[in-house]
Amino acid sequence: RDTEDLRLTLSALKHKHLVLIDTIGMGQRDSRVSDQAGMLDACGAERLLLLNATSGSDTLDDVVRVYGSPRVVGCIATKLDEAVTLGAVLDVIIRRKLKVHYIANGQRVPEDLHEVNREYLLHRAFKSNGRTSALVVNDLELPALMGGMGKHTTTEAGYAL
Repeated sequence: RDTEDLRLTLSALKHKHLVLIDTIGMGQRDSRVSDQAGMLDACGAERLLLLNATSGSDTLDDVVRVYGSPRVVGCIATKLDEAVTLGAVLDVIIRRKLKVHYIANGQRVPEDLHEVNREYLLHRAFKSNGRTSALVVNDLELPALMGGMGKHTTTEAGYAL
């Protein structure tokens, strides 16, 4: 409910090695994020960010920026089972120098929460899914892309082409 209630609960659990607090899920743009962070900070709670592997790099980077604080000690990469590729989540983890404490493959906690398996993450990051993507430049498109480097035109709507 509030900071005092959290303090009492944590005091009752002080003999435990690890206490996981599942906070109410809210997006990084929710105005209540700072209130929640303040309450956790006031109780000295260290935090792990949950990084959804199905999200894009910009969204994940925004999550790290908004939720970031000295009390954030790492992350848990989630929804690995739903992600087509792990590139975005691994990129943000590496660039932001986050320690990965756990990975999650599914909705059930703690059953789907696993220790980090580096070989699994590398295999998933580099394996081909056998499908083509509109976001991948194929060999025939590369010369045209490279030939236009540094040259931008603007449409009437103001979009760079």
